[in-house]
Amino acid sequence: MITCLHTAEVHVATFSALLPDATHIVRADFLDRARADGLDAVSGEVTETLKELSVTGPVLCTCSTLGPLVDAVGISSVVRIDGPAMEQAAAGGGEVVVAICLESTKDATLALFQEVAGHTSTAKLILCDAAWPFFEAGDMQGFSDEIVDAVSGQGTRILLAQASMAVATPALKDKGYQVFTTPKAAADAVSALA
Repeated sequence: MITCLHTAEVHVATFSALLPDATHIVRADFLDRARADGLDAVSGEVTETLKELSVTGPVLCTCSTLGPLVDAVGISSVVRIDGPAMEQAAAGGGEVVVAICLESTKDATLALFQEVAGHTSTAKLILCDAAWPFFEAGDMQGFSDEIVDAVSGQGTRILLAQASMAVATPALKDKGYQVFTTPKAAADAVSALA
């Protein structure tokens, strides 16, 4: 049985479509506390949660802010949301525009990209922080528009490093960009472990 650990209710619909038989657990407090007080504030609780969930099968943690804690747990059946898409984006070499919406994911995202890319690819980080208030307000069109505005003209290959950002994919593809998103790649990876 696959379990998805989310930090926003909106992700349940996305991952229910990608993983129809998965169980979904939402812990918005993990992200809230990590953003307010740093990862150390939730480290113990997230680690215990991931360990408990992994007993019944593969686990997908859909929050990129919590990514370093997934790595620290070191359980091969626990998948970090941004890992598989980063591997795909980095495999092409050259520069990849790595787009994030939250400052809290910056260090973890860049560290992971450098780890998977090695010397084959470089990251050009774009912080789409003007988009996040639209996400929090439930305005997914406004959220998408702000992401598109922030990354347009920055490069031809774009990695939308947070699961919520995948909503901007159609608009970016319409503009001719090559887009990598985390939900599909991560869902495929966790499915392969089931």
